[in-house]
Amino acid sequence: MSPRRHPAPTGATGDGARSAAGVIDLRPFVRAGDTVLWGQAGAEPRALIGALLRQASGLGGVTAFVGLTCDDRLASAPDVALRSYGALGVLAGHPVEVVRCHMSALPGLIRAGRQPVDVVLCQVSPADADGYHSLGVSVDYLFGALAAARVVLAEVDPRVPVTAGPGRVHGSAFAAVVAADCGPTCVPDRRGGDVEARIAAHIAALVPDGATLQLGIGGLATAVASALHGRRGLRVHSGLVGDWLVDLDERGVLADDGAGPVVVTGTALGTQRLYRYLDRNPRVEMRPVDLVHPAGITGALPRFVAVNQGLQVDLDGQVGAESVAGRYLGAVGGQVDFLRGAAASAGGIGIVALPSVTSRGESRIVDRLGGPVTTAAADVGWVVTEHGAVDLRGLGSGQRARALRSVADPAHRDRLDVPARPRCPDVRVTS
Repeated sequence: MSPRRHPAPTGATGDGARSAAGVIDLRPFVRAGDTVLWGQAGAEPRALIGALLRQASGLGGVTAFVGLTCDDRLASAPDVALRSYGALGVLAGHPVEVVRCHMSALPGLIRAGRQPVDVVLCQVSPADADGYHSLGVSVDYLFGALAAARVVLAEVDPRVPVTAGPGRVHGSAFAAVVAADCGPTCVPDRRGGDVEARIAAHIAALVPDGATLQLGIGGLATAVASALHGRRGLRVHSGLVGDWLVDLDERGVLADDGAGPVVVTGTALGTQRLYRYLDRNPRVEMRPVDLVHPAGITGALPRFVAVNQGLQVDLDGQVGAESVAGRYLGAVGGQVDFLRGAAASAGGIGIVALPSVTSRGESRIVDRLGGPVTTAAADVGWVVTEHGAVDLRGLGSGQRARALRSVADPAHRDRLDVPARPRCPDVRVTS
């Protein structure tokens, strides 16, 4: 990022002022009514967040724009209004003002001021010889927010990996810095059970050698990566990656042709194993949302396979990935961006995956969604559950309904309201 100097507010000790570990008075920097944004997932600057939460009651009312968060303190932060593009991590099921937008649209909203950003808190590596710091494990929308903010405060941590790509910021952009020594947030990949393994097997059967893969994190992503052990020449282009990325590379699944970076992503969340892998690794580039999510970019990638998860799918093929019965549990995120990119890609496929039932035994294949529509039926390609995989492209409404009922839990199939059978051939289910 080009150097940008933020003038020191009245009372501050000057541009780039240094504070003791985790200790900073925010009053010179944060004004009443400000929106404070920080890095998400593994890149949350925990010392600066802690300072904000401790001092919030005396700042005159502030809003925090929070992405995927692992910080338990945010589950109960009465003096800070929470705003996000979804309800992810700790925020799932908790009160948060949700900005419903595609991830690809978020940088534009920030640039236009539609999503205000007054203060940015960021976690960065120590400066290099030229005075530049790496944004480490999260570049995504943080990169654009740095340019929009009035004030940038940095948490400089020697454990933050130096990552390849444009996510560099000059020290002159910081109004103040604090020292830290805790590194990126560590969250092990969740290991899925039998259901995730069966879903992953169906997905893996659809992924050809030489494909470019988009996954997220969680038990299903880990299971899919494990199921791809026999593939060769894969690349990764994904908004979010976890430790499964290291597994793919160690098993020889990823390409090794020297044709540019093998992995493009915007954010990482995993363990020290992942962060060590990312450090100064030229095979991986961390890029801002504008260079990761747009369908115009992913659609130009051959054999782009996008794997996204849903909370529910109805018999029209519409996907709900945000909330059920008024309880926010997810986000629009990059699901539509990536599915549209897969549809435009030569040989690409878009996949929506989900277990057929909830933990309470309720069907996730439903007559009508119990929450907002995240992905329209026309943007959905394959739907995969543990009971099989169905390709909805080119199907009429009756065919779609019958195909989706075939991958619902057998105990619920007779309860689903499938339209009368039209005069057209039926579809084959991959199981």
